[in-house]
Amino acid sequence: MLAGWIITGVIAVPFTILAIVLLNGKGAFLIAGFNTMSEEKRATYDEKALCRAVGWLLITITVIMFLFPLAISLQQMWLFWVSFIFVFALTIGFAIYANTGNRFRKSLTPGEQTPTGEKKPMSRGKKVAIVIGIVFSVQICIGIGIMIYQGERDPRVYIHPESIQIGAMYGLTIDKTDIDEVVLIEKSMGEIGIGTRTNGYDSGGQALKGNFLSAEHGHQLLFVYAGSSPTIQITGAQGLNIFISYRDSETTRNTYRLLSFTVTGE
Repeated sequence: MLAGWIITGVIAVPFTILAIVLLNGKGAFLIAGFNTMSEEKRATYDEKALCRAVGWLLITITVIMFLFPLAISLQQMWLFWVSFIFVFALTIGFAIYANTGNRFRKSLTPGEQTPTGEKKPMSRGKKVAIVIGIVFSVQICIGIGIMIYQGERDPRVYIHPESIQIGAMYGLTIDKTDIDEVVLIEKSMGEIGIGTRTNGYDSGGQALKGNFLSAEHGHQLLFVYAGSSPTIQITGAQGLNIFISYRDSETTRNTYRLLSFTVTGE
């Protein structure tokens, strides 16, 4: 849980430094899009106003970022998603705002004036570029959101006539004949030993899914909430070593009884 706060803090420090620079009207060369313009075109913009606007955007995003580890600590995923959506909407909204209506411009060049003196409408190419950027950003955010959702949700265990299926990120189906033992350990995975993640999902040491390497157990496949106890351990053929736990301890115990009865008939 502490790891989430540390990671957020590490990200927030450079964001804050950059925001302070921008709020002082400096660092325009760091703004994507603006730094690729020609000098002649950059001269038509109010750099200080643009820098300050981007600076306030970064400050706002930095503050909201701390709601992510807070949501995980409080186990309130609705807060995580509200914060995530707000950051996404704020970023896209600012991009649209900054790229429409000739905002942050000191004056219009002669070619951007209509015969009546009104502002020239945005070109089709610029509109297409904004739409493409928004679509691309939405796809990235949806992908990240799905990954986080799958990583944070509790695993689901399905019993089939010849196998047991674990439905989760990095889930799998196990033949019953490959299972040697199902035991309930009255400890959390954090106490048992998480090991080192080799290929999996880790939300700052809490929700853990995937492959981990432990000095005591070797390769292990985790579907756990690291701070919750008890923990189910499934061992079997070909180095099968799986750990399962839920946020709710009673759910873990019920799942253990179901798995134990399925494997041993007792």
